[in-house]
Amino acid sequence: MSENELPQDPDQWMEMLRAVMGDETAERIIEQMRESGVNPAAALQGMENLDVTAVMNQVRSMLGSSGDGPVDWSIAEKAARYQIQNEHYDSLSSAEGERAREALSVASLWLDPAVDVDPCTGPNQAWSRLDWLAHSLPTFKRLTEPVAENVGRAFIHAILGQLGNIPEEFHSVLGDSESLPGMRNLISAVMGLQYGRGMAELSTVCFGTADAGLPLVEGHTAALVPSNVSDFAEGLDAPEKEVRMFVAIREQAVARLYSKVPWLRPRVLDAVAAYAREIQIDMSSMEEQVRETGFDPQKLQEFDLSKVFSSKPTESQSAALAQLEHLLSLVEGWVSAVSLQVASAQLPHAVALGEMFGRRAAVSSPAQRVFGPLVGLHIRPRANREAQRFWEVAYAKLGAEGRDGLWKHPDLLPTSEAIEDPDAFFDSSGPSPAVAEELDAFLAELLGEDDPPTEAE
Repeated sequence: MSENELPQDPDQWMEMLRAVMGDETAERIIEQMRESGVNPAAALQGMENLDVTAVMNQVRSMLGSSGDGPVDWSIAEKAARYQIQNEHYDSLSSAEGERAREALSVASLWLDPAVDVDPCTGPNQAWSRLDWLAHSLPTFKRLTEPVAENVGRAFIHAILGQLGNIPEEFHSVLGDSESLPGMRNLISAVMGLQYGRGMAELSTVCFGTADAGLPLVEGHTAALVPSNVSDFAEGLDAPEKEVRMFVAIREQAVARLYSKVPWLRPRVLDAVAAYAREIQIDMSSMEEQVRETGFDPQKLQEFDLSKVFSSKPTESQSAALAQLEHLLSLVEGWVSAVSLQVASAQLPHAVALGEMFGRRAAVSSPAQRVFGPLVGLHIRPRANREAQRFWEVAYAKLGAEGRDGLWKHPDLLPTSEAIEDPDAFFDSSGPSPAVAEELDAFLAELLGEDDPPTEAE
């Protein structure tokens, strides 16, 4: 009898089951089948095309998952690392690391006279793709778990409706029909695999700490992933060194903004969380995919999450998404404006590279490629160019200090309508010095700063 051929004799069937599941579990399953009047030799009828040994091994592994939440993050990290190591492995040489750190250092020096946002206090870093994964995983967890909880609940509901179609020999290891603890572990493992693959994909296209469209890396640091920068530079007219410098300027600019504007990163992540909490699941699509898997763990691993999110956001979701896209447009517009201002004086291909990064942010940002299919969050900031022009006008009218002072409080920033007509914003409705001073005093009190020293002091 071949490995995947189903035995007809009950003794042979039990021997195979013991070999796959272990003596104790096998005996429990066999006993429960017999008590229920099920013939073990006939239990696998209709499963002739499955690789039974592989299926049972995968089920045993997944049901033994130790994940405590909606996503088994140990599996997610292992899956991401496995995919990176086997498909996208990069080794960071000392020379590559030195070039990246040097580019970041030079970029920070170029930015110093051009912006009124302090530099990052942490070290400049060079990361491999595995390094990027380790630094980004905590924030990725925060952004995706609310969605995973909704998906998990819907998954359980769909499974309960399909219990009659699940092979009987699996029922005992799934737990009682009300709570299905084993199935919850299985779903947690499946979500871990899905999110792990998403993280692996992000690791191959992100250049630094926040160019994914969202600030995924915590802390006060700037970093480059040299392998991804080199891949991006291939086929471009500009030399790789120039591309690396342009990326370094953008990285230092966005790192300054997210690390030195205290309210910015929390507000962006809170907007994502507000959207994610109300993600609606298309139960008909969920149930259809559950039926099609036939409880084959291999098919469960390929579960298409992009098909289960409802295409109609709630009213509050639409508001959260509009706020998020507006804020991300302002961030991208500021980074583009100051980067081009700095790079134009230093890099021959600065304008062309600026256009390329503008297109990347608008139509093919990493966030769109991964967060849409995995969490149903389709971020499409549509006003990046308008925001860039707004910040250019702000610099012309207010200088670097006045332009960057608008980041001191969210109420100072322009609305979506103001972005479209920056001249009117600054000529008639811009923030007055009194308002700016009042907000400075409020922020100083909030952060516990001492009063400014008097002349006598």
